[in-house]
Amino acid sequence: MMNNSYCTAPFRGFQFTHRDNRLCCSAGSSSKSTASEFWNGEYIKDVRSKMSNGQEVKDCWKCRDREKQQRWSLRQSYDRFSIIPEKDLPTVMDLDFSNFCNLQCIMCGPDRSSKWAGKISAVTQAQLDDLCSISGEVRHLTLQGGEPTMMPEFEYYFDYLNKNNILQNVEVECISNMTNINNRFYDLLAKCKSVTIVASVDSFGTANDYIRHPSHFEKVEHNLIALSEKKNVDVGIIMSLQTLSMYNFDRFLEWLYYLKEQFKKNNRDIECSINRVQMPQPLDIQNAPLKLKEKLLADMDKINPARHSIQFNTEIASIKDNLMKNHKEDNSDALIKFVEDIDASRNIKITNYIPDFHEYI
Repeated sequence: MMNNSYCTAPFRGFQFTHRDNRLCCSAGSSSKSTASEFWNGEYIKDVRSKMSNGQEVKDCWKCRDREKQQRWSLRQSYDRFSIIPEKDLPTVMDLDFSNFCNLQCIMCGPDRSSKWAGKISAVTQAQLDDLCSISGEVRHLTLQGGEPTMMPEFEYYFDYLNKNNILQNVEVECISNMTNINNRFYDLLAKCKSVTIVASVDSFGTANDYIRHPSHFEKVEHNLIALSEKKNVDVGIIMSLQTLSMYNFDRFLEWLYYLKEQFKKNNRDIECSINRVQMPQPLDIQNAPLKLKEKLLADMDKINPARHSIQFNTEIASIKDNLMKNHKEDNSDALIKFVEDIDASRNIKITNYIPDFHEYI
C-alpha cells in the first residue's frame, strides 16, 4: 500500500493561511512571507531539490511516522494530485483565510475558531490580492477554516477567479461543519469544474453536539442529505476520532450506513475518512479508559470493509492493532477534569449529551 515516492505537494503548491505559509498543514516550518514570496522562495526550492534527489525533508516527519505505523498519511492523499501538471505558478493550494467560525469544538482552539479566540483573525486585503496574483494556473483548492462557507474572503477570492475565467478549471474540496448552507457561497462553487464538500462529523446525535458545540445534529444531517440532490457536488465525511467519539461509535456507523442509503436514492455515494485527535491529550484515544477501548474495538469488529474506502479501512486496521499498546491502567482523571472544565465554561452537563459518560470510566 505504501509507496516511497516524494510528496507531490511542494511541486504544485502550498498551504496559505491567516497565520502563515507552509508546505502543507502537517509541515513543521512556517513562513510569514507573502504567498508569492513563499512560492518563489529558497526554502521551497530546497525542498523540491531534496525530494527529487531522494533526501529526507525534516518538515515531513509526520507523514513518515504515520506510514511507519501503517497509517494513512497526508502525502498519500496528495498523490492523487500527480495528474495535475506542474507550472511556474501554483496549481494546488490549501487555503485557510480566517478563524471565523460559529462553533467552539472541544479539540479546537483560537487559531481555528473565533469562538475560542473571542475575536476574528483573517488575512489582509493586501495578502489576499497577492494570492490572487499567483492564482492564474490553479487547478485544485482545499478550503479550510474556521468555517470557510461563512468567510467573505473566500467569496472575494472566488469572485476574482470567476471574473478572470479561472474558476471553471478549478476542483474544490471544502471542509465544512455543515451547520448552515450559504447560498451565495454555493452559487460561486457551482461555477467550478467540480466540488467536494467534506463534512466534519465526529459522533452521532447529541454526542456530536457536545463535541462540536453548539451544533445541532439533525440540522447537519438535513444539510448533508440536501447536498445529495446537488448534481455538481460530491460529499464526504471526516470523523475526528477522539475519546468522546468512542461512546457511540456503533451508532455513528449505523448512521453512516443510513446516509449511504439516502444518497443512493439520488444515485450518489458518501465516504468517510478518519482523523485521530491527539491533542488535548485527554481526547487521544490511546489515553482512553480500558472499558471504552474495549467497547470501540467491539464496535469496530462489526465493520464490513467492503462498504468503506481503502483509507478508512487502513486507519481502522491501525487503530485495532495499536489501541491497547502502552495502555495506562488509571487514566480517567485527566478526562474527567477536562470535561468538568468544558462543562463549566459552557454552563452545560456532559450527561445531557452523553448519558453513559461515567459508565466507562
